[in-house]
Amino acid sequence: AELLDEQPVPDGLTVERQFDAAGIGLPIDPDRLRRAVINLYENACQALTARANADAPAPGAKVVVATRMEENRFEIIVSDNGDGIPAEISQKIFEPLFSTKNFGVGLGLPTVRRIMEQHGGGVEIRENPGSGAIFALWLPLGGN
Repeated sequence: AELLDEQPVPDGLTVERQFDAAGIGLPIDPDRLRRAVINLYENACQALTARANADAPAPGAKVVVATRMEENRFEIIVSDNGDGIPAEISQKIFEPLFSTKNFGVGLGLPTVRRIMEQHGGGVEIRENPGSGAIFALWLPLGGN
């Protein structure tokens, strides 16, 4: 919640919080995990702004940041209701220097993956055809 409070929200964008896993204690590097979440949040905001081809998102644009327990792991899920990730690039987005943006160098998602793997977890893209992108950061419960 504190991390989201510090992030700018583009005009016309709604950020919804669905925190269902409060009080979980995991051995993490808070600065590195923070960087991973911020990267996904910023990507979601940029995707919604790009969708409108303007400086503001399309009407009804929304980013959802959620936490939850799923079997033996803790998840942080960042989703948006943009255009989603085309199937032909979904496997390429974690490759260093790959980008679909006109700015940046394509290191954001590879860095997110590396941070999560260094914590014994991972990052997943979840299917959401035509309804935006869903990324799940996950950490194992009970330590690395």
